[in-house]
Amino acid sequence: MRRRKREIAEGQRYRKLGPGNNVWEIVAIRKDVMGAIHAQMKRADDPKTLKTLSVAALLDPEQFERIGEDP
Repeated sequence: MRRRKREIAEGQRYRKLGPGNNVWEIVAIRKDVMGAIHAQMKRADDPKTLKTLSVAALLDPEQFERIGEDP
């Protein structure tokens, strides 16, 4: 079985699973000095609320689900 590489990009939206069910949109993608990739995100219903998390956490299906898949 082949694993399909999942790409992340600015503008994609993800829903946080669990209490709150907040929707977050990627506004920037950055690599730190150690090479880890992080996504800066804004909350869809409150654009002033920002958070940064590792792409590994964002792609964890137990934490987030991607919404609004590209056509």
